[in-house]
Amino acid sequence: MTKGKRFFIFFSSAGIMTFFLIFTLSARSDKPFDKYMQWTPNQKVISNILERTNPKNEVFPKRVDLLESTKQKVEKLNVTELEVLHSLREGDVEFFHELTLPRQKPKQYYILIEIGEVEYFVLTEVHHNYSDIIDFGIAED
Repeated sequence: MTKGKRFFIFFSSAGIMTFFLIFTLSARSDKPFDKYMQWTPNQKVISNILERTNPKNEVFPKRVDLLESTKQKVEKLNVTELEVLHSLREGDVEFFHELTLPRQKPKQYYILIEIGEVEYFVLTEVHHNYSDIIDFGIAED
């Protein structure tokens, strides 16, 4: 048996097993891919903003509040608070933005979200039991 044939057999069987594994995990009702895909830095920060974990590793939603000045900005831009909170889950954290301060207490993150066709920014402060949205507006390019 030649080396080429061995490599072909190895990689084709590895591909078939990978496809089988992905197919069986995606069909499960407990959604393990959702859990295992939260290792990226963006997903970790979004999860830290929206959820908290107790010592038993149970996940609970955090309270997310908008400051009064932020509520007025949201209303001026004809966006609802619910739209902001729902689109926050799919937001992109800008780690290199000057307003992102992950080493201060409380942590502060600049996040880009999209509502409809318009891109907005959200500035959040993350506390242990709750998160505050301290600024909101249309993102500059």
